[in-house]
Amino acid sequence: MHAALSIKDGNDLLTITYEDMVKYHGRQFIGGVALAYKLLELAFRVLTPGEPPVRDRISVILAVYGPGIIDGIEMATRALTRGALTIKPQLAAAQPAPDAADGQGGRYYFEIAYGDDKLMINLKSGLLPDEFIRLAYKTHDGTISEAEQLRLQELKEAIAQFLLRQKAEDLFDYRREGLLGSS
Repeated sequence: MHAALSIKDGNDLLTITYEDMVKYHGRQFIGGVALAYKLLELAFRVLTPGEPPVRDRISVILAVYGPGIIDGIEMATRALTRGALTIKPQLAAAQPAPDAADGQGGRYYFEIAYGDDKLMINLKSGLLPDEFIRLAYKTHDGTISEAEQLRLQELKEAIAQFLLRQKAEDLFDYRREGLLGSS
Protein backbone atom coordinates (compact mmCIF):
# COMPACT_ATOMS: atom_id res chain seq x y z
CA MET A 1 0.00 0.00 0.00
CA HIS A 2 1.25 3.45 -0.89
CA ALA A 3 0.54 6.80 0.72
CA ALA A 4 -2.68 8.45 -0.36
CA LEU A 5 -3.41 11.72 -2.10
CA SER A 6 -5.87 14.04 -0.41
CA ILE A 7 -8.00 16.42 -2.42
CA LYS A 8 -10.97 18.65 -1.57
CA ASP A 9 -14.16 18.21 -3.56
CA GLY A 10 -16.70 20.75 -2.36
CA ASN A 11 -17.10 20.14 1.36
CA ASP A 12 -15.62 16.64 1.15
CA LEU A 13 -12.02 15.60 1.67
CA LEU A 14 -11.26 12.67 -0.63
CA THR A 15 -8.45 10.20 -0.07
CA ILE A 16 -7.25 8.61 -3.31
CA THR A 17 -4.71 5.84 -3.40
CA TYR A 18 -2.69 4.43 -6.26
CA GLU A 19 -4.77 1.27 -5.87
CA ASP A 20 -7.94 3.37 -6.39
CA MET A 21 -6.47 4.68 -9.64
CA VAL A 22 -5.70 1.13 -10.77
CA LYS A 23 -9.30 0.11 -10.02
CA TYR A 24 -10.48 3.01 -12.18
CA HIS A 25 -8.10 2.45 -15.10
CA GLY A 26 -7.16 -1.22 -15.02
CA ARG A 27 -3.68 -2.58 -15.77
CA GLN A 28 -3.23 -2.09 -19.52
CA PHE A 29 -1.30 1.18 -19.09
CA ILE A 30 -0.28 0.62 -15.48
CA GLY A 31 3.00 2.53 -15.86
CA GLY A 32 1.03 5.60 -16.87
CA VAL A 33 -1.22 5.24 -13.83
CA ALA A 34 1.86 5.14 -11.58
CA LEU A 35 3.30 8.15 -13.41
CA ALA A 36 0.05 10.09 -12.89
CA TYR A 37 0.08 9.24 -9.21
CA LYS A 38 3.65 10.46 -8.76
CA LEU A 39 2.95 13.61 -10.83
CA LEU A 40 0.02 14.51 -8.60
CA GLU A 41 2.00 13.66 -5.48
CA LEU A 42 4.67 16.17 -6.56
CA ALA A 43 2.20 18.82 -7.75
CA PHE A 44 0.09 18.71 -4.60
CA ARG A 45 3.16 18.89 -2.34
CA VAL A 46 4.68 21.84 -4.25
CA LEU A 47 1.56 23.81 -5.17
CA THR A 48 -0.42 23.39 -1.94
CA PRO A 49 2.11 22.54 0.77
CA GLY A 50 0.56 21.35 4.00
CA GLU A 51 -3.01 21.31 2.73
CA PRO A 52 -5.02 19.37 0.18
CA PRO A 53 -5.75 21.13 -3.11
CA VAL A 54 -9.27 22.00 -4.18
CA ARG A 55 -10.19 19.78 -7.11
CA ASP A 56 -11.89 22.53 -9.14
CA ARG A 57 -8.78 24.75 -9.11
CA ILE A 58 -6.54 22.17 -10.84
CA SER A 59 -5.88 22.20 -14.58
CA VAL A 60 -3.53 19.96 -16.52
CA ILE A 61 -1.77 20.01 -19.88
CA LEU A 62 -0.17 16.79 -21.09
CA ALA A 63 2.33 16.53 -23.94
CA VAL A 64 1.61 12.83 -24.27
CA TYR A 65 -1.46 10.83 -25.16
CA GLY A 66 -1.19 8.27 -22.40
CA PRO A 67 -4.42 6.51 -21.39
CA GLY A 68 -3.05 5.48 -17.98
CA ILE A 69 -1.82 8.99 -17.24
CA ILE A 70 -5.11 10.52 -18.38
CA ASP A 71 -7.21 8.12 -16.32
CA GLY A 72 -5.06 8.53 -13.21
CA ILE A 73 -5.28 12.31 -13.38
CA GLU A 74 -8.98 12.18 -14.19
CA MET A 75 -9.75 9.86 -11.30
CA ALA A 76 -8.18 12.24 -8.79
CA THR A 77 -8.90 15.66 -10.28
CA ARG A 78 -11.84 15.17 -12.68
CA ALA A 79 -9.88 17.54 -14.94
CA LEU A 80 -10.99 15.80 -18.15
CA THR A 81 -14.65 15.88 -17.17
CA ARG A 82 -14.36 19.52 -16.09
CA GLY A 83 -12.71 20.52 -19.37
CA ALA A 84 -9.49 21.34 -17.49
CA LEU A 85 -7.27 18.69 -19.14
CA THR A 86 -5.68 19.35 -22.52
CA ILE A 87 -3.39 17.13 -24.56
CA LYS A 88 -0.82 19.06 -26.64
CA PRO A 89 2.12 16.93 -27.83
CA GLN A 90 3.58 19.95 -29.68
CA LEU A 91 4.00 21.72 -26.32
CA ALA A 92 6.99 19.53 -25.52
CA ALA A 93 8.90 20.06 -28.76
CA ALA A 94 11.46 22.32 -27.07
CA GLN A 95 11.41 20.55 -23.68
CA PRO A 96 14.14 18.21 -22.44
CA ALA A 97 11.56 15.50 -21.82
CA PRO A 98 11.97 11.87 -22.91
CA ASP A 99 10.10 10.47 -25.91
CA ALA A 100 6.77 8.98 -24.84
CA ALA A 101 6.46 6.51 -27.75
CA ASP A 102 2.74 7.33 -27.89
CA GLY A 103 2.59 7.29 -31.69
CA GLN A 104 1.70 10.99 -31.75
CA GLY A 105 5.05 12.67 -31.11
CA GLY A 106 4.43 13.04 -27.40
CA ARG A 107 7.00 13.50 -24.70
CA TYR A 108 6.84 13.03 -20.95
CA TYR A 109 6.21 16.72 -20.26
CA PHE A 110 3.35 18.04 -18.13
CA GLU A 111 1.97 21.31 -16.83
CA ILE A 112 -0.15 21.24 -13.71
CA ALA A 113 -1.72 24.49 -12.60
CA TYR A 114 -3.43 25.38 -9.38
CA GLY A 115 -5.20 28.65 -9.89
CA ASP A 116 -2.54 31.01 -11.23
CA ASP A 117 0.37 28.94 -9.94
CA LYS A 118 1.86 26.38 -12.33
CA LEU A 119 4.44 23.60 -12.41
CA MET A 120 6.20 22.68 -15.64
CA ILE A 121 7.34 19.09 -15.20
CA ASN A 122 9.28 16.59 -17.26
CA LEU A 123 10.21 13.02 -16.50
CA LYS A 124 13.96 12.72 -16.05
CA SER A 125 15.76 11.06 -18.94
CA GLY A 126 17.06 7.53 -18.62
CA LEU A 127 14.37 6.20 -16.26
CA LEU A 128 12.47 4.15 -18.84
CA PRO A 129 14.08 1.11 -20.45
CA ASP A 130 14.90 1.38 -24.16
CA GLU A 131 13.12 -1.95 -24.64
CA PHE A 132 9.88 -0.38 -23.38
CA ILE A 133 10.13 2.50 -25.87
CA ARG A 134 10.98 0.12 -28.74
CA LEU A 135 8.04 -2.20 -28.00
CA ALA A 136 5.64 0.70 -27.42
CA TYR A 137 6.43 2.00 -30.91
CA LYS A 138 5.71 -1.45 -32.33
CA THR A 139 2.18 -1.27 -30.92
CA HIS A 140 1.57 1.85 -33.01
CA ASP A 141 2.92 0.53 -36.29
CA GLY A 142 1.22 -2.86 -35.84
CA THR A 143 4.42 -4.93 -35.94
CA ILE A 144 4.37 -6.17 -32.34
CA SER A 145 4.14 -9.93 -31.88
CA GLU A 146 2.08 -11.68 -29.23
CA ALA A 147 5.24 -12.54 -27.28
CA GLU A 148 6.37 -8.91 -27.48
CA GLN A 149 2.97 -7.75 -26.23
CA LEU A 150 3.37 -9.98 -23.18
CA ARG A 151 6.88 -8.64 -22.62
CA LEU A 152 5.62 -5.06 -22.98
CA GLN A 153 3.01 -5.66 -20.29
CA GLU A 154 5.70 -7.12 -18.00
CA LEU A 155 7.78 -3.99 -18.58
CA LYS A 156 4.80 -1.73 -17.82
CA GLU A 157 4.24 -3.55 -14.52
CA ALA A 158 7.95 -3.28 -13.63
CA ILE A 159 8.02 0.40 -14.55
CA ALA A 160 4.97 1.06 -12.36
CA GLN A 161 6.62 -0.61 -9.38
CA PHE A 162 9.87 1.26 -10.00
CA LEU A 163 8.07 4.63 -10.19
CA LEU A 164 6.10 3.98 -7.02
CA ARG A 165 9.27 3.15 -5.04
CA GLN A 166 10.87 6.51 -5.92
CA LYS A 167 10.43 9.92 -4.35
CA ALA A 168 8.51 12.09 -6.81
CA GLU A 169 11.32 14.68 -6.72
CA ASP A 170 13.75 12.02 -7.94
CA LEU A 171 11.61 11.24 -10.99
CA PHE A 172 10.96 14.72 -12.34
CA ASP A 173 12.67 17.96 -13.17
CA TYR A 174 10.30 20.86 -12.60
CA ARG A 175 10.01 24.58 -12.31
CA ARG A 176 7.29 26.68 -10.83
CA GLU A 177 5.75 29.84 -12.25
CA GLY A 178 2.86 31.98 -11.23
CA LEU A 179 1.76 34.53 -8.72
CA LEU A 180 4.47 33.41 -6.32
CA GLY A 181 7.14 33.89 -9.00
CA SER A 182 9.52 31.39 -10.56
CA SER A 183 11.60 28.94 -8.61
